[in-house]
Amino acid sequence: MSFSRRVIDTPPYLFHRIDEKRKEAQAKGIDVISLAIGDPDRPTPDFVLKLMEEEIRDPRNHVYPSYKGEPDFCEAVANWFKHRFGVELNPNHEVMATIGAKDAVSHLPFAFLDPGDSGLVTDPGYPVYEAAIGFTGGHVVRVPLSEKRGFLPDLSEIDPAAADKAKIMFVNYPNNPTSAVADEGFFEELVAFARKHDLVILSDNAYSEVYFEEEDRPISVMKIPGAKDLAIEIHSFSKTFNMTGWRIGFVVGGKQLIDAFLTLKSNFDSGVFMAIQRVAARALGHPDAARFNRERTALFKARRDKIATALTEMSYRFQLPRASYYFWVRIPDSFKSSVEFCADLLEKQGLVVTPGVGYGPSGEKYFRISMTSPDERIDEGMKRLKEFL
Repeated sequence: MSFSRRVIDTPPYLFHRIDEKRKEAQAKGIDVISLAIGDPDRPTPDFVLKLMEEEIRDPRNHVYPSYKGEPDFCEAVANWFKHRFGVELNPNHEVMATIGAKDAVSHLPFAFLDPGDSGLVTDPGYPVYEAAIGFTGGHVVRVPLSEKRGFLPDLSEIDPAAADKAKIMFVNYPNNPTSAVADEGFFEELVAFARKHDLVILSDNAYSEVYFEEEDRPISVMKIPGAKDLAIEIHSFSKTFNMTGWRIGFVVGGKQLIDAFLTLKSNFDSGVFMAIQRVAARALGHPDAARFNRERTALFKARRDKIATALTEMSYRFQLPRASYYFWVRIPDSFKSSVEFCADLLEKQGLVVTPGVGYGPSGEKYFRISMTSPDERIDEGMKRLKEFL
């Protein structure tokens, strides 16, 4: 039996490996606390569940869905986008449903890259960006993110020849894993850079609704004039409504870009279950959505502040998260690598955090803490981290 090179050459998915390590420790009888995965610990809100109770029984939702997305879903996304970001979208041509944000991230490179082509990827970054480019037969060009620049890429430092050769560039703000937020000035520079080098921006905005202060409210690259012609933006209901298991998201962009992606996706799958599409469409405009958003923001802001206080007392170095669920923390100088630090922490304290090198070489001296565990487990996790030191 033989396997394709794309399977042989691709390492196991980072979070699958972490989950296996967690299970191994639990099998030894260790009470494991995981602060590694960004899966909200609170359930999908009741108003969404009630919508699903209605839609699941509607026979019109029991057939094959539209490949692009149901018209009422695309209309709801366009209305939400205008209200949220001040951007006008044509629901017939500039919106497309996806089976979660990861579906878009993993498949979009196939619409733009042929074997031997290259794509720019910010480093550290979500591991699927690199894997997806690799699956196309393309090459990854890493764009380092540094703490001194607030984890925004220095576009002027990218080799012009490499930028000219690249076909796409992945960016992700609010950022996983660093929690950085990009402003309008950065996106203006990015759009100009993409236009100069004739590349497509793939902007992952899955954490657009997870932020803590109004001045840090994330924006859309689509707000920049001309961005629709050279950018696709990715969104997710997983973080917006605690719907991680429902698998629904969407992409927006100019008609030519969306049509290219639709050509690819219509040959890969049959779209998102229509009941879920219609629930998501109704949730975007639901009167309880704003209340849920406020409650979620208050919950995670309290957790953020609590973890920040604990890390400061332990003399860990970090930047206070402005958005997303994550702390990006420097490992102690006494450790040679983030893998060594995280493995030692699991073995001695039963605490799981994510090694920074899993997000790229620029993450080697960091580890990531997720705020998506119950408060009592976070408290115990901080206690164990202190004992570990």
